[in-house]
Amino acid sequence: MSDNLEWQKRHLTLLRYTTVNELYEKEAFKIRPDLASFFENKTSVEEIFWDFSNAGRYKCACEMLAYIGHRRAVVWWAYQCVLSLMEELKEKADEEFDFNKVCESYEPVVPDFAKVEPLNPKDPKADKMMEEVQKMNAEIAELRKLVDPEVMAEVDEAVKVAMDTFKDIHGISFDDLIQMAVKKDLEHQQVDENSPIFKAAEDIEAKLHASKKETLAKINAVLPPKVPAFEKKISDDALSAVYRWVVAPDEVNSQRALDAGNACPDKPAGLLALSTFWSFGNMLPEGDTVVHTPPGLAANGICQTLLTCALAKGGTRTLKERYQHYVDLGIRVMIGEFLWDEAVLNGEVPHKDVAKKIEEDKKETAPVETIDQRIELDKQLEEERRAARPKVYTRWKPDIK
Repeated sequence: MSDNLEWQKRHLTLLRYTTVNELYEKEAFKIRPDLASFFENKTSVEEIFWDFSNAGRYKCACEMLAYIGHRRAVVWWAYQCVLSLMEELKEKADEEFDFNKVCESYEPVVPDFAKVEPLNPKDPKADKMMEEVQKMNAEIAELRKLVDPEVMAEVDEAVKVAMDTFKDIHGISFDDLIQMAVKKDLEHQQVDENSPIFKAAEDIEAKLHASKKETLAKINAVLPPKVPAFEKKISDDALSAVYRWVVAPDEVNSQRALDAGNACPDKPAGLLALSTFWSFGNMLPEGDTVVHTPPGLAANGICQTLLTCALAKGGTRTLKERYQHYVDLGIRVMIGEFLWDEAVLNGEVPHKDVAKKIEEDKKETAPVETIDQRIELDKQLEEERRAARPKVYTRWKPDIK
């Protein structure tokens, strides 16, 4: 875990900056007011990183690492975080919201706590309440016996005058009014199907239907329908561009990262590709003039990439658990334990390996009707694994298009 004291026995070696002053001067770093206490009387950015981590402020620790780490190592770290999200979504994918389903149903869903059961005259609770009322009437009768008869007669006369006045004003006695209310409550009320209320409800529903259709048409006009195969391809292209840059951070691969990132800037892979381009340090990689990347742009892009991954729907981790996992990955990278050299030596492309594993799992979990089909599928998967296994040393080379 990131707060394990064992980690503190090893220093982060792949750092670009070591002091807070360097962050101010080189990256225009600004301290949030709520985090000022972590920076008081401290100059070492590594110490501040560990303080964030030990305090459980994993998001802040990731942001600090994005600023202070060596650019190539930081991009590799963010690349691994995106792969981590892919692994999560393999186990528990999120179902995307379909706007077209909005117009399929107009009946509101009433939660259980808001549902009211119809009254039942034969409910035992009603009988119990009547027993309570009769008991109260009996107690009142006993109390009347304790009152002076002359006083009680004056009270009865006053009540009679009040009731007669009520009947003169409303045309019905108070007792009859209560009896009528109870009778109406118990009897089935006839519903007039031609009531203007129902007509108004139909008009409102028709207007709601027309409004939803119009809104859906606007959404479909602005947001083109997604094609899963194409979405996967542009994300894969972006991750390929990132990996190319990590292996060889030159002008050509920087330009490819920019092009791939512009194709899907709203996805973690696309945002990472753009951050990779900014990490190169030259906004015109293939031009004659060097235009330096604005201070903090690359680090901020990495921070937003991690935030996009952490907020992604689906998966098996919560937001805090993801950031904690990203801190763990970042520590392994920054101490030099988990770098890209092994993948390069083995001729591996990590994101393609993850994507292939996902496809294999889909095949393995696909329903098979006969044993022969299962055996044939197992043979096919084994042949694919053997073909993908490198027999000799091969250095991965990008496909030049």
